[in-house]
Amino acid sequence: MLGVHAILVQAISYAIRPALSYAVLELGYGSVWLAVMTAAFALPPLLLALTTGRMVDRVGERPGMVLGALALTGASLLACFASGHLAALLAAAGLLGVGIVFSMVGEQSAVAGRAAQRGMDSTFGVYTFITSLGQGIGPLLLLIPPAQGALSPPLVPIAAVCALAGLGTLAASAGFGTHHRDTPGSGTEPEAPARRWPARHLVALPGMWRALLVSGLILASIDVTLAYLPGLAHGRGIEPRWLTAMLGARAVAQMLSRVNLGRLARVAGRRRLTIAACAVSALALCGLSLPVPVAVLVGLAAVYGFAAGVCQPMTMGWVAQLAPSGTRGTVLSLRLAGNRVAQTVIPAVSGAAAAASGVSGVLVVTGATLGIAAWSAAAIPHTED
Repeated sequence: MLGVHAILVQAISYAIRPALSYAVLELGYGSVWLAVMTAAFALPPLLLALTTGRMVDRVGERPGMVLGALALTGASLLACFASGHLAALLAAAGLLGVGIVFSMVGEQSAVAGRAAQRGMDSTFGVYTFITSLGQGIGPLLLLIPPAQGALSPPLVPIAAVCALAGLGTLAASAGFGTHHRDTPGSGTEPEAPARRWPARHLVALPGMWRALLVSGLILASIDVTLAYLPGLAHGRGIEPRWLTAMLGARAVAQMLSRVNLGRLARVAGRRRLTIAACAVSALALCGLSLPVPVAVLVGLAAVYGFAAGVCQPMTMGWVAQLAPSGTRGTVLSLRLAGNRVAQTVIPAVSGAAAAASGVSGVLVVTGATLGIAAWSAAAIPHTED
């Protein structure tokens, strides 16, 4: 049930967000507005993330996942019926962000409950492999033929399919269980009640802020590519099918790295692997800004996907490992909040870069931030506790 839920959530996100970017461009707005839309996606979850984590710790995963499914469905319907208005597109992006944070805090809390017994790297690697599968399925909707005389994929049918998928996430959420990590036979024991930790004390735990920094910068880079690759393709006259190929190559490469994550971590060590992955993802992202053939862009997207695919589950396991008893949902929500801070700040900087040098400047600036992530990753423990 968790796997079905994770696939549908990611498929919705990776289908409708590029479609929203295309819709903004088709309305005649420039790449600066893509930064505004990215911030609209990131800001509401930033405000809700900590509340979501507290709720999961208190009442379990299912209520938040149901709320997330309703928000995802609402975002898709809004995009479907109000596709010709910029304000509606921005509102749909914001509602989509709300759905993502409620859904993913619940998912990651449930996974962390199992990972505590079965190994952080391997378990989060399998979970993020499943999410990559959804990320590969979603962009296939961009292959729907555009309307007569248009260059972009049609938003309305894509949003309609996503609305149906949203109803699927609602069904999966309702059948998930009140508190998945405590259900009989899950292989884990309920966490003992713990004192309420203020967020600032959790962030002050040794290694925590650096884990949050790596996580935020990596996810922000993924978010920037999802929002700006349509702008890159649109500006260079690249057909949407090639954009689908880039996003698909990235997703497949992510799956390959994640399904082998436990083995890679044992061979290279968690610290060296994470630092190298951050550095390689930075170089690949900067390479996407170059005027190279489209086949090379697909290859660079795959390299970036493989490297970024290593970093995400590593930071999930790192953060969950640092969490005191009874605060797992809260700490994972702090991770998502940190991600949203990066997704708000970096697009703002990217918007300035877009105004000065277009989408290529955005990719270079974002790639440079991953150099900071490589430095911060030096704090990760060599092995799991």
